[in-house]
Amino acid sequence: MCQLSDQFYAAVRTLSGAGPIKTRLAAAYDDYLSLLPAEELPKSIRPRFEQLWRAMHSVKPLGDESAVLASVRKMSTADANRYASQIVAMFGELVRVKDTGERLGQQKKSGQAPGMTTERYKSLN
Repeated sequence: MCQLSDQFYAAVRTLSGAGPIKTRLAAAYDDYLSLLPAEELPKSIRPRFEQLWRAMHSVKPLGDESAVLASVRKMSTADANRYASQIVAMFGELVRVKDTGERLGQQKKSGQAPGMTTERYKSLN
């Protein structure tokens, strides 16, 4: 499996874990998707990924908080669920595109195991 699909798979695993949706969304995006370059994604996924990036960087952080944490903190639970579903849908599309042979870019893996939320997400609970 290529590195892009590995990152999305890890994000989906994090989203499907236990805990509040905002915590899982922040962890999934921050740990696995935030450093993926949009230009390496298939064209069919890029607009949704760019929309997700904008949503995850829409709020100015306070103190040492990241933009992702600030943005997710300000989201409604319904919005967090919608963005989580969007990540799952992009992963499905990525797998479908991979099976059809569209060229996929490469990205370095994160060293953290899926589902490992850290202290920085506790403020979202």
